[in-house]
Amino acid sequence: MPPQDFLQKNLITELGLEDLPDDKKEELILKIGGLIQQNVLLRILSELGEKDKDEFDKVLAEGNDEKTLAFLQSKISNFDELVKEEVAKFKEEAIKRMQAVVSLSV
Repeated sequence: MPPQDFLQKNLITELGLEDLPDDKKEELILKIGGLIQQNVLLRILSELGEKDKDEFDKVLAEGNDEKTLAFLQSKISNFDELVKEEVAKFKEEAIKRMQAVVSLSV
C-alpha cells in the first residue's frame, strides 16, 4: 500500500480501538503524536547542518511553536512532505504490528 494511503487511514479504527472510552482514545492519540514528533525530530536533525542545528536549538529554547515551524520550513524545503512520510510510516508500522498480534492470537 502506498504511504499516502496510510495518511488517510484512521488509526484508531484500523487498530480496532474505536470502542475505547474517549479519554483513553485521547491519551493514545497524545502518545502517538509524541512518538511521531520524535521520529520527525530525528529526521530533521539528520538533515540539518551543524550551524542550522545550533540555530534550531536557539529557536526551540524560545518556546514559540510558530517560529519553530517557520524555521524548519525555511531550512528543510520538503518539511511538510517529511512530516507526512513519518505519519504514514508510523501508521503502516502500527497496523502491521497489530495485524501480527491478532494473527498470533487466532
